[in-house]
Amino acid sequence: MNKAFLLLILFLITPLAMSSQGEILPELVIDSTQVVKKDFNKDLSQEYTEKDFDYDQIRGESENFLKRFVNWFFKKLEDIFGIEVNPNLYSIVETLLYIILIAVGLFLMVRLLMGQQATSFFRGKSKALAPLSIHEEQLTQTDFDALIGQALSQNDYRLAIRYQYLKILRQLSLENIIEWHFEKTNSDYVSEINSDQIKQGFSKVSYLYEHIWYGEFAIDAQGYQKADSSFNSFLNTIKRNG
Repeated sequence: MNKAFLLLILFLITPLAMSSQGEILPELVIDSTQVVKKDFNKDLSQEYTEKDFDYDQIRGESENFLKRFVNWFFKKLEDIFGIEVNPNLYSIVETLLYIILIAVGLFLMVRLLMGQQATSFFRGKSKALAPLSIHEEQLTQTDFDALIGQALSQNDYRLAIRYQYLKILRQLSLENIIEWHFEKTNSDYVSEINSDQIKQGFSKVSYLYEHIWYGEFAIDAQGYQKADSSFNSFLNTIKRNG
Protein backbone atom coordinates (compact mmCIF):
# COMPACT_ATOMS: atom_id res chain seq x y z
CA MET A 1 0.00 0.00 0.00
CA ASN A 2 2.80 2.38 0.87
CA LYS A 3 4.69 1.53 -2.32
CA ALA A 4 1.65 2.29 -4.46
CA PHE A 5 1.21 5.65 -2.74
CA LEU A 6 4.88 6.59 -3.26
CA LEU A 7 4.70 5.64 -6.93
CA LEU A 8 1.63 7.87 -7.36
CA ILE A 9 3.39 10.84 -5.79
CA LEU A 10 6.46 10.26 -7.94
CA PHE A 11 4.29 10.08 -11.05
CA LEU A 12 2.66 13.42 -10.29
CA ILE A 13 5.76 15.48 -9.47
CA THR A 14 8.02 14.17 -12.26
CA PRO A 15 6.34 16.28 -15.07
CA LEU A 16 6.50 19.41 -12.87
CA ALA A 17 10.21 18.92 -12.23
CA MET A 18 10.94 18.40 -15.90
CA SER A 19 8.98 21.49 -16.95
CA SER A 20 10.75 23.67 -14.42
CA GLN A 21 14.11 22.52 -15.67
CA GLY A 22 13.20 23.57 -19.19
CA GLU A 23 12.35 27.18 -18.20
CA ILE A 24 14.97 29.89 -18.72
CA LEU A 25 15.18 32.34 -15.83
CA PRO A 26 15.29 36.05 -16.84
CA GLU A 27 18.59 37.82 -16.52
CA LEU A 28 18.84 40.02 -13.47
CA VAL A 29 19.47 43.66 -14.51
CA ILE A 30 20.94 46.06 -11.99
CA ASP A 31 19.95 49.76 -12.30
CA SER A 32 23.13 51.79 -11.99
CA THR A 33 21.46 55.19 -12.49
CA GLN A 34 22.73 57.74 -10.02
CA VAL A 35 20.03 59.04 -7.65
CA VAL A 36 20.03 62.82 -7.18
CA LYS A 37 18.63 64.06 -3.91
CA LYS A 38 16.24 67.02 -4.18
CA ASP A 39 15.13 69.30 -1.37
CA PHE A 40 11.64 70.82 -1.28
CA ASN A 41 10.91 74.35 -0.22
CA LYS A 42 9.79 74.46 3.41
CA ASP A 43 7.02 76.93 2.44
CA LEU A 44 5.67 74.65 -0.28
CA SER A 45 2.20 74.54 1.25
CA GLN A 46 1.98 78.33 1.14
CA GLU A 47 2.66 78.38 -2.61
CA TYR A 48 -0.40 76.27 -3.46
CA THR A 49 -3.22 77.96 -1.62
CA GLU A 50 -5.44 78.63 -4.67
CA LYS A 51 -8.82 76.94 -4.81
CA ASP A 52 -7.57 74.74 -7.66
CA PHE A 53 -5.37 72.98 -5.10
CA ASP A 54 -8.14 72.69 -2.51
CA TYR A 55 -8.90 68.98 -2.72
CA ASP A 56 -11.34 69.12 0.16
CA GLN A 57 -14.00 70.51 -2.18
CA ILE A 58 -16.31 67.87 -3.63
CA ARG A 59 -17.16 68.49 -7.23
CA GLY A 60 -18.94 66.73 -10.02
CA GLU A 61 -21.99 64.56 -9.56
CA SER A 62 -22.09 65.09 -5.77
CA GLU A 63 -22.77 68.84 -6.21
CA ASN A 64 -26.36 69.99 -6.58
CA PHE A 65 -27.51 72.41 -9.25
CA LEU A 66 -27.26 75.48 -7.01
CA LYS A 67 -23.68 74.73 -5.97
CA ARG A 68 -22.65 74.10 -9.57
CA PHE A 69 -24.25 77.42 -10.55
CA VAL A 70 -22.34 79.28 -7.80
CA ASN A 71 -19.07 77.68 -8.88
CA TRP A 72 -19.76 78.51 -12.52
CA PHE A 73 -20.69 82.11 -11.67
CA PHE A 74 -17.53 82.84 -9.68
CA LYS A 75 -15.39 81.06 -12.24
CA LYS A 76 -16.75 83.42 -14.88
CA LEU A 77 -15.99 86.40 -12.66
CA GLU A 78 -12.44 85.22 -12.24
CA ASP A 79 -12.01 84.70 -15.97
CA ILE A 80 -13.51 88.06 -16.91
CA PHE A 81 -11.96 90.31 -14.25
CA GLY A 82 -8.82 88.30 -13.54
CA ILE A 83 -9.50 88.12 -9.82
CA GLU A 84 -9.35 85.30 -7.32
CA VAL A 85 -12.45 84.75 -5.19
CA ASN A 86 -12.08 83.50 -1.64
CA PRO A 87 -13.49 79.93 -1.43
CA ASN A 88 -15.36 80.89 1.76
CA LEU A 89 -17.42 83.32 -0.30
CA TYR A 90 -18.80 80.37 -2.28
CA SER A 91 -20.45 78.92 0.83
CA ILE A 92 -21.77 82.31 1.97
CA VAL A 93 -23.43 83.03 -1.39
CA GLU A 94 -24.83 79.53 -1.59
CA THR A 95 -26.36 79.87 1.88
CA LEU A 96 -27.90 83.23 0.99
CA LEU A 97 -29.42 81.74 -2.16
CA TYR A 98 -30.95 78.93 -0.12
CA ILE A 99 -32.48 81.46 2.27
CA ILE A 100 -33.90 83.48 -0.62
CA LEU A 101 -35.37 80.39 -2.28
CA ILE A 102 -36.96 79.24 0.98
CA ALA A 103 -38.44 82.72 1.58
CA VAL A 104 -39.85 82.87 -1.96
CA GLY A 105 -41.26 79.37 -1.57
CA LEU A 106 -42.99 80.30 1.69
CA PHE A 107 -44.42 83.47 0.17
CA LEU A 108 -45.79 81.59 -2.86
CA MET A 109 -47.31 78.93 -0.62
CA VAL A 110 -49.01 81.51 1.60
CA ARG A 111 -50.07 83.48 -1.46
CA LEU A 112 -51.67 80.36 -2.90
CA LEU A 113 -53.48 79.57 0.34
CA MET A 114 -54.49 83.09 1.36
CA GLY A 115 -54.91 84.93 -1.93
CA GLN A 116 -54.56 88.69 -1.77
CA GLN A 117 -54.11 88.63 2.03
CA ALA A 118 -50.64 87.13 1.70
CA THR A 119 -48.95 90.55 1.68
CA SER A 120 -50.72 91.47 4.88
CA PHE A 121 -49.67 88.16 6.43
CA PHE A 122 -45.96 88.77 5.80
CA ARG A 123 -46.25 92.28 7.16
CA GLY A 124 -47.50 90.85 10.44
CA LYS A 125 -50.99 92.25 10.16
CA SER A 126 -53.88 90.46 11.86
CA LYS A 127 -57.59 90.54 11.21
CA ALA A 128 -57.80 93.51 13.55
CA LEU A 129 -56.47 95.60 10.69
CA ALA A 130 -59.95 95.54 9.14
CA PRO A 131 -62.32 97.50 11.39
CA LEU A 132 -65.34 96.21 9.46
CA SER A 133 -66.24 92.56 9.05
CA ILE A 134 -69.23 92.20 6.76
CA HIS A 135 -71.14 88.98 6.38
CA GLU A 136 -73.46 88.10 3.56
CA GLU A 137 -76.65 89.30 5.26
CA GLN A 138 -75.05 92.67 6.12
CA LEU A 139 -73.80 93.58 2.67
CA THR A 140 -77.04 95.14 1.38
CA GLN A 141 -77.82 96.83 4.70
CA THR A 142 -74.58 98.73 5.20
CA ASP A 143 -74.49 102.45 4.42
CA PHE A 144 -71.09 102.61 2.73
CA ASP A 145 -71.47 106.27 1.76
CA ALA A 146 -71.78 107.20 5.45
CA LEU A 147 -68.78 105.04 6.34
CA ILE A 148 -66.74 106.61 3.53
CA GLY A 149 -67.64 110.10 4.76
CA GLN A 150 -66.68 109.19 8.32
CA ALA A 151 -63.30 107.81 7.20
CA LEU A 152 -62.60 110.93 5.12
CA SER A 153 -63.44 113.19 8.07
CA GLN A 154 -60.65 111.43 9.97
CA ASN A 155 -58.29 111.63 6.97
CA ASP A 156 -58.21 107.83 6.90
CA TYR A 157 -58.00 107.50 3.13
CA ARG A 158 -56.97 103.83 3.21
CA LEU A 159 -60.11 102.92 5.13
CA ALA A 160 -62.21 104.97 2.72
CA ILE A 161 -60.75 102.96 -0.16
CA ARG A 162 -61.74 99.75 1.62
CA TYR A 163 -65.33 100.94 1.89
CA GLN A 164 -65.27 101.98 -1.78
CA TYR A 165 -64.22 98.46 -2.73
CA LEU A 166 -66.93 96.83 -0.61
CA LYS A 167 -69.44 99.15 -2.20
CA ILE A 168 -68.32 97.90 -5.62
CA LEU A 169 -68.77 94.29 -4.51
CA ARG A 170 -72.27 95.03 -3.28
CA GLN A 171 -73.26 96.61 -6.59
CA LEU A 172 -71.86 93.64 -8.55
CA SER A 173 -73.84 91.32 -6.31
CA LEU A 174 -77.06 93.33 -6.69
CA GLU A 175 -76.69 93.20 -10.48
CA ASN A 176 -76.20 89.40 -10.27
CA ILE A 177 -72.78 89.73 -11.88
CA ILE A 178 -71.04 87.95 -9.02
CA GLU A 179 -72.17 85.83 -6.10
CA TRP A 180 -70.66 87.58 -3.12
CA HIS A 181 -69.14 85.70 -0.19
CA PHE A 182 -66.77 87.06 2.44
CA GLU A 183 -64.33 84.14 1.94
CA LYS A 184 -63.96 84.62 -1.82
CA THR A 185 -60.90 86.26 -3.37
CA ASN A 186 -60.72 88.80 -6.17
CA SER A 187 -59.61 86.03 -8.53
CA ASP A 188 -62.81 84.14 -7.71
CA TYR A 189 -64.90 87.18 -8.63
CA VAL A 190 -63.00 87.79 -11.86
CA SER A 191 -63.76 84.24 -12.99
CA GLU A 192 -67.49 84.86 -12.36
CA ILE A 193 -67.70 88.03 -14.47
CA ASN A 194 -68.77 87.41 -18.08
CA SER A 195 -68.52 90.95 -19.47
CA ASP A 196 -65.00 91.80 -20.64
CA GLN A 197 -65.57 95.49 -19.94
CA ILE A 198 -66.69 94.88 -16.36
CA LYS A 199 -63.97 92.28 -15.84
CA GLN A 200 -61.32 94.78 -16.95
CA GLY A 201 -62.72 97.53 -14.73
CA PHE A 202 -62.96 95.23 -11.73
CA SER A 203 -59.37 94.11 -12.19
CA LYS A 204 -58.28 97.77 -12.13
CA VAL A 205 -60.12 98.72 -8.92
CA SER A 206 -59.06 95.43 -7.30
CA TYR A 207 -55.44 96.32 -8.00
CA LEU A 208 -55.95 99.76 -6.42
CA TYR A 209 -57.60 98.23 -3.38
CA GLU A 210 -54.97 95.54 -2.82
CA HIS A 211 -52.10 97.96 -3.41
CA ILE A 212 -53.47 100.59 -1.01
CA TRP A 213 -55.05 98.41 1.69
CA TYR A 214 -52.98 95.24 1.94
CA GLY A 215 -49.79 96.84 0.63
CA GLU A 216 -50.14 99.74 3.09
CA PHE A 217 -49.51 102.21 0.30
CA ALA A 218 -49.30 105.72 1.71
CA ILE A 219 -52.13 107.74 0.19
CA ASP A 220 -52.96 111.42 0.65
CA ALA A 221 -56.01 113.47 -0.29
CA GLN A 222 -54.84 113.97 -3.87
CA GLY A 223 -54.13 110.27 -4.30
CA TYR A 224 -57.52 109.39 -2.87
CA GLN A 225 -59.29 111.69 -5.33
CA LYS A 226 -57.70 109.82 -8.23
CA ALA A 227 -58.66 106.44 -6.78
CA ASP A 228 -62.16 107.69 -5.94
CA SER A 229 -62.60 108.75 -9.57
CA SER A 230 -61.71 105.23 -10.75
CA PHE A 231 -64.13 103.61 -8.29
CA ASN A 232 -67.04 105.93 -9.20
CA SER A 233 -66.40 105.50 -12.92
CA PHE A 234 -66.49 101.72 -12.58
CA LEU A 235 -69.59 101.91 -10.40
CA ASN A 236 -71.40 103.77 -13.19
CA THR A 237 -70.21 101.17 -15.70
CA ILE A 238 -71.77 98.43 -13.59
CA LYS A 239 -75.09 100.25 -13.40
CA ARG A 240 -75.18 100.85 -17.15
CA ASN A 241 -74.27 97.31 -18.15
CA GLY A 242 -75.66 95.32 -15.24
